[in-house]
Amino acid sequence: MTERFSNYQVTADFKNTLESMVAWYKRNFEKLPDQKHLKTEGVRPPIRYVTLQPYSNYIIKKYATGSYDLDGDERNGQEFTVKVDGDLPIPVAVTHYEPYGNHKQLVTFVGDNIAGDIKLALNGDETDPISLLAQNATSENIVTALEKLPVIGSGNVAVTVYPGRWLIEFMGDLSGMSFDNFEVDIPSAAIFEVHVCETLWGDSRRVEKIHYPIPLIGEWDGDDNTVNDAVAAGSIGTGHWFPGVGYVSDLNECRDYNGDGTPNL
Repeated sequence: MTERFSNYQVTADFKNTLESMVAWYKRNFEKLPDQKHLKTEGVRPPIRYVTLQPYSNYIIKKYATGSYDLDGDERNGQEFTVKVDGDLPIPVAVTHYEPYGNHKQLVTFVGDNIAGDIKLALNGDETDPISLLAQNATSENIVTALEKLPVIGSGNVAVTVYPGRWLIEFMGDLSGMSFDNFEVDIPSAAIFEVHVCETLWGDSRRVEKIHYPIPLIGEWDGDDNTVNDAVAAGSIGTGHWFPGVGYVSDLNECRDYNGDGTPNL
């Protein structure tokens, strides 16, 4: 006997097994929220994550004669390298779904040369310039700038800095309130873009490592030397736990990486 179950045709026994697993997860998660007992049994829930560093695990050493002609550019015999991390997992920041939590916005930077100062504006008020230099664009400095806005104030905002992304959460006296998206003032000569959107995902304050199960190679960047990392730092993905292996990525945002430490979409 077979029947439809979540868009798949499966046997009744398999359907019952899946339903039993779901019921077991729900029962045990409610009983022990810290989930420590699940780890001892080799079972963990899937994760959504933001990558903390770029990744490639595929290497090409030389173009063979007559085999590559990208965009009409002749590259027969040219050598180039790819950043290679082998089969080692990379660190990722785990996020959690929080549909009824505080209002949160995700600020995403896209471009080849993300530099200079920007300003964030809310309800017509604008922050002081915020430097995009890595050593200056810290959670503390961004919070300090945002707290000076009249609508926010001290202790009412938190910021998590990911590579190429800022997660801004309204809290304290602003908990439960909704806001328009930040407007962004960038330098007139900037060759990058900044996108702001509301998000239902919050920072779990937890770091795991993720494996990529297939060879990954990025995109040719036109400088005749390197290929961009296939997985950019700051990209978003999901992963499932495999006992004896660890978390394995099954979905990852498509973001190129231009090799200079900034994401390029």
